[in-house]
Amino acid sequence: MRNHALPIIYVAIIAFLGGWLFSLLSLPIPWMIGPLFSVLLAQFFIRTQLKWPAQLRNIGLVIIGITIGENFSLSILQTMGTMFWYMLAINIVFVLLCLLLAFITAKYTSMSLHTAVLASVPGALGQIIVFASEEKGVDLAAVTYFHLIRVLAVVSVVPFLVSGHVVQQNIDITASPLWAIAILIGVSFLFAIVVGKLHIPTPFFLGPVLLGIVLNVMQFDIPVISLDVLHLAQIAVGAHIGLLLTPGALRLPKRILLFGLMNVVLLMFVSFLCARLVMAMLDYTFASSFLSTAPGGMDQMALIATAIHADADIVTVFQLARMLFLSFIIIPLLKKYSTRLER
Repeated sequence: MRNHALPIIYVAIIAFLGGWLFSLLSLPIPWMIGPLFSVLLAQFFIRTQLKWPAQLRNIGLVIIGITIGENFSLSILQTMGTMFWYMLAINIVFVLLCLLLAFITAKYTSMSLHTAVLASVPGALGQIIVFASEEKGVDLAAVTYFHLIRVLAVVSVVPFLVSGHVVQQNIDITASPLWAIAILIGVSFLFAIVVGKLHIPTPFFLGPVLLGIVLNVMQFDIPVISLDVLHLAQIAVGAHIGLLLTPGALRLPKRILLFGLMNVVLLMFVSFLCARLVMAMLDYTFASSFLSTAPGGMDQMALIATAIHADADIVTVFQLARMLFLSFIIIPLLKKYSTRLER
């Protein structure tokens, strides 16, 4: 029992120290980025196989989801019609870019076109990897590497790009008692499990968001989560992301490693251009626009938006649209034409 717990305790200590150090240096999103980098680097120096239970990550996502849901601006729902066309256009642009990147990657590396397409699609990490594992003839290691590099790059670089565009506000918030917060987290966690049974994507994030919106509409007095609890949630998510890229994932051919990095740079550049368009057309801040268009996970982008006081509800809606576009259009098309992509 003790041997099973030690790797988790090591990660908790390393993650906390990373968050504390980044906070001391006044770096953006210190309690997520700090654990991410400290845990990531620790894997290359500690021989013990580090572990972080998925349930801890899920609890972190639940807390972040609650925070966004209870502060969700209902006026966003009234502007969904206008936002829809921009969200659709951005998704189409990203898909076309990814197809272009896939053809170039397949041409200049040992990857098949089928593998290259799955590696280049800017979808949810878990969703794409699960789908790739079910496909025949796909190099799962290459697909995993491309998506891990994208997630790590977006989560670590984006905060530095957007933090200077948001005025940090010192808002005095009276947190609710810990027992009330604990009950809220427990109820939200159970609701997330129910949402997961309905096959809704990212249930431990999206479920609490939906619950928070419903309670908000019904004018319930929702407990206010303290800043310390939010920091713990960020540590839980940051530690999980830091463990994604293992030393073994870097044992791919050098050309594939290089193309993975190039893929990320191009996606980030196009995301920046799309963000500028959203800023001009919808009059959003750069931070909200960039987080909305960045090719990262919905939960991670919303977490960053919450931490820097950007419009987390707008970011969530844009990222949710991308996830739904991927789930109901792109993946079905890939399933239908997968045999044509094989070489």
